[in-house]
Order: sequence, then C-alpha cells, then structure tokens
Amino acid sequence: GFLLGIGLGALQLLLLPLLHKSNPIEEVREAARLPSILASVYQIMNGLVFIGEGVMVGCGNFLQLSLSTVIATGATLYSLNTLPNVYGLTGVWMSFGVFNTLRLLGVWYHQAYHGPLAPRNLKK
Repeated sequence: GFLLGIGLGALQLLLLPLLHKSNPIEEVREAARLPSILASVYQIMNGLVFIGEGVMVGCGNFLQLSLSTVIATGATLYSLNTLPNVYGLTGVWMSFGVFNTLRLLGVWYHQAYHGPLAPRNLKK
C-alpha cells in the first residue's frame, strides 16, 4: 500500500504540469495547483490506510474500525466548517487530510497496541 501510494502520488505530481490544459482560466488553474499537490501527497497516506483498514476487517476488529472512522468523520466535519473559511478550496483538501491522518492514527493504534497482530498480543 505504501509503495503503491508513493507511485500513484508521484504520477500525479509528474502530471501536474498538464493542469494548465484542464481549464482555460488562469485563476482556476492556479486555485487547483495546491489542492492537486495535497491530493498527491495524500496518496501515500491512503495506501497505508486502505491496507491497514483491510487488516482490521480481516482481524474482525469492526468496532475499533468504526470508532476510528466516526472520530475521523467528526474531526473532518469540524475542519470543513473552519479550514475553508481561512484557506478556501485548499482548506477543503486540508480537511480531507485531517480525515486520512486520523484514520491512519487509528490503523497505527490497532497495529501497535490493540489488534491481534500487535507485538504484545503476539507474545501471548
């Protein structure tokens, strides 16, 4: 997931110069530049989250997966109410980053401490 995320994010960054062909209006192209870079960087995180959440489903830890998703969703809704007011369109993409960061933290917690594959649980 991590390598695939890096590959997809790198491909998106390589295609960024083609952004000027997406719209004839310079202001629109400029407004889309930073969100496009953020989306490329988030691909790395997405690869880890998707694999980690798949492990959580495979381990049957649906409650922890659901709780981390609810927490991430709540923080995202809060972010969507605050960040776009300050950063505009980029704030919407930053809110998406909040969502994925919290989901990644949920996966990390599961893998490191709580899940059946956590080091302390493997020793049992």
